[in-house]
Amino acid sequence: MSAKIQLWRRLSVCLSTGVLAGAAIAGSAAGARAGSVNRGTVPPGHPAVSLPDSSLLTSCGPGDDGIACNQMALAAINQARRALEKLGGLSLSLPAYAKLTPAEQLFVVVNLERTERGLVPVVVLSRSLNTVAQAGARAGSDPAMKTVPRRLPGGGRTVYASANWSGGWINPLGADYAWMYDDGPGGSNLDCRTGTSRGCWGHRDNILNRFGGRASCSGASVLAMGAGHAAAARGYRESDTVLLAGVCGPAPTDAAFTWAKARQLLHIR
Repeated sequence: MSAKIQLWRRLSVCLSTGVLAGAAIAGSAAGARAGSVNRGTVPPGHPAVSLPDSSLLTSCGPGDDGIACNQMALAAINQARRALEKLGGLSLSLPAYAKLTPAEQLFVVVNLERTERGLVPVVVLSRSLNTVAQAGARAGSDPAMKTVPRRLPGGGRTVYASANWSGGWINPLGADYAWMYDDGPGGSNLDCRTGTSRGCWGHRDNILNRFGGRASCSGASVLAMGAGHAAAARGYRESDTVLLAGVCGPAPTDAAFTWAKARQLLHIR
């Protein structure tokens, strides 16, 4: 098993002017659903601590997407959700999940983390955004924000984007565990050296970002995503990336996968 297990540099940038314009996260309460059910912790809130899981990393090697390691990664996620946020486990059928590509798996898990906390889903996995994310995965680094298309197929305008990368974290479920539950002080986030580091919980913030589309768009807005996976990159035997984009206008028409299709295949309510 590789000793290299890293999270590196969260990226979040405004793209509305055609220039990389900073790292502020646009916020809006519009994405939250009302109700008395516990929706866990969403930005600007964070878990009190990271929850490293050494048993997961010692039992499964990077690149192991078999049923046993998927079960272990899902169990670690569910334990962390209960311990850190008093949430139930992810609503995920592992046999159906295992039939998806790694990019589709990343898309599904990101959406489950969002929707089960009352946030709006990412509606489409875009081939254009996949290309950017895949380049990052192959390079073993965050996707290059300067290559994010300003216009997507179908005419939508990209106004906001954020990206995560992880190296050596077993499989897409392992990457999700790292981004969501091992991202604060004492965890694997290289931008969280101390409890006061600005990068603490940054990967988690990117996944759970509300994106504030109404503040940026005069009309309809949607969330789109790209995902990348490489079996080997820069010395890591597992390299995963996600790229989330706020889009003014219609959903991209270059869909590699959609949330509607994922819900049907995985029997997600």
